Amino acid sequence: MYDSVHILLNIEVVQSNSTTLVPKWIPPVSYNLSNDFAKILANQEFSDVTIVAAQEGSEFKAHKSILCARSIVFATMFRHDFEESKTNHITIDDISGKVIQEMLNFIYTNRKIPEEMAADLYYAANKYQLMGLKNMCENILRKTMDKTSVLDILLLAERSSNERLKTSALEYIIKYIKDIKKTPKWEEFQKTNPQLIYEILCKVVDHHL
Repeated sequence: MYDSVHILLNIEVVQSNSTTLVPKWIPPVSYNLSNDFAKILANQEFSDVTIVAAQEGSEFKAHKSILCARSIVFATMFRHDFEESKTNHITIDDISGKVIQEMLNFIYTNRKIPEEMAADLYYAANKYQLMGLKNMCENILRKTMDKTSVLDILLLAERSSNERLKTSALEYIIKYIKDIKKTPKWEEFQKTNPQLIYEILCKVVDHHL
């Protein structure tokens, strides 16, 4: 018997001159959803609803799915048997075309708004229940409140039942009541808003007790 087995192998090593480079890190593709939706609004592709600013007659193309996702008011229009759902037209007679354009910009992109349009956009946001836009406008109004604008802000807060904004406006008025009473708006405000004037005077009296 044999005690071992011997195997003879011929090994040939072939060296290749080609090399394959495997990258250690692949840079991510940059996506910006805000920019993409801005393009959708701008090029009007596949739009299925027209918003008309009655004051100027200007028209804006939009997309019902986006409007409904962002606003319960728009959603109600198109989910039920309203005229807007039949004609795919929304006529707005109390908001200017410029404000409607900025409102749509926010609906599609969530971007910041021009501060000088905060009061008008607050009104639009309250009407269409765009809470993100409404809060943004409120913060701007509280930050930029001055002696010439505070009465308008108070009236805006009263009409929209915004107690937080109303309180801020009343506190500002109480603090600068002597200067505010000298402004041209004060006399007109007294004539048209007697209930708010009464509230202001009560606050002033309580403040000095």
